[in-house]
Amino acid sequence: MPHVILVAEDDAATLAGLATYLHEAGFSVVPAANFADARRLLVFARPDVLIADVRLGEYNGLQLVVHARALQPPPAAIVTSGFSDPVIEAEARQMDATFLLKPVDPTRLLALIRRMVAHR
Repeated sequence: MPHVILVAEDDAATLAGLATYLHEAGFSVVPAANFADARRLLVFARPDVLIADVRLGEYNGLQLVVHARALQPPPAAIVTSGFSDPVIEAEARQMDATFLLKPVDPTRLLALIRRMVAHR
């Protein structure tokens, strides 16, 4: 059974590209275009990995990581941002999430995800 990845991204083109790339790499991908959908899908999809953009409308992707941490077991988490922000990066690390700056190198992302699911 393939590992499940929840991708929370409000940019439609980025969401579609990530979903396609990860699906072709053999993962089951659950896309969410906004915070509310992603929060609901965390419970129903029980992802192995959460990839959350920092900007999700009026919410913050780090808030989604907080909700994910309440799950048992919690998914591994990756937070992405188009802007370098040391505060956001430090907060992500405190939540045991990996921070990646966009544009994300697909090869690096795939290697990171594979390491994360191997440790689950």
